[in-house]
Amino acid sequence: MKNISKRVNVKQVNQNINKVVYSKSESKQLATDIVIAEQPLQISLCWQDHGVDTTKVFAITMRTPGEDEQLILGLLFSEGIIKSIKDINNIYPEQSEDNTEQNLWEVKLCPEIIPDIASIERFQITYSSCGLCGTTSLKSLEFKNPPILNDEHDWLSIKHVYAFPEIMRQHQLLFEQTGGVHTAALFNEQGKLITIKEDIGRHNALDKLVGTILQIPSNNIAHQAIVISSRISFEMIQKAVMVGIPVLIAIGAPSDLAIKAAKRFNLTLIGFASLQSFNVYHGDWRLRQDER
Repeated sequence: MKNISKRVNVKQVNQNINKVVYSKSESKQLATDIVIAEQPLQISLCWQDHGVDTTKVFAITMRTPGEDEQLILGLLFSEGIIKSIKDINNIYPEQSEDNTEQNLWEVKLCPEIIPDIASIERFQITYSSCGLCGTTSLKSLEFKNPPILNDEHDWLSIKHVYAFPEIMRQHQLLFEQTGGVHTAALFNEQGKLITIKEDIGRHNALDKLVGTILQIPSNNIAHQAIVISSRISFEMIQKAVMVGIPVLIAIGAPSDLAIKAAKRFNLTLIGFASLQSFNVYHGDWRLRQDER
């Protein structure tokens, strides 16, 4: 699985934004900037219930355009609406009047798939700043029947954990241009970057990564790690657990509920990762101390 893009989609940034620069070393100057694009994404679900066609809006979220299909797949899978991509008959965008923006997407579920109406109503409105707020419950995650994570010991080298943040940083193309995005990256046990996703929303970036993982059924997720540029909330743990990745590493700090969730579902949780140090809040048996 190798999906590392070297180019930025023009729809993901807004170029030539005027700005005024103040600095102590130079006088006030006029300049232009490149900023990250932000557009609403509406996701509608379509299914048949006893022969009756039903369509409901599942979520509206602010995101960076691009890789919308992967974002939608990751979101639906993480929230338990689908069990695999085989549950989806079709997924497509509705064209806007000027045929440019693709902010309305429909997901047609297979005939035998009937989603939980209560779940749909609970996620009617979502935001890039907070993700799917109100779902921070260990019990709610248990009800989604997540997979049992690989419990093998000593397979991930500590030296790789030290290196992951810098490797990820070198491939953050949107962040390099705008400074306004979060990142989620997937690494294998050899320390190689498999794929990386960026979005204005930290939840969206991880959803795009999860959606990409779902599209590669032969992917060896048992020996892979997710690295994120943000803090670690409960929802981030949920997404990693649901897709079956046993290690989650973050540049930022975890919440107390995130740590509880990591312990409950046996996830190796690492925070404050850098070239110099990192904190392991649970699951250090998966880490290997290599001989120097």
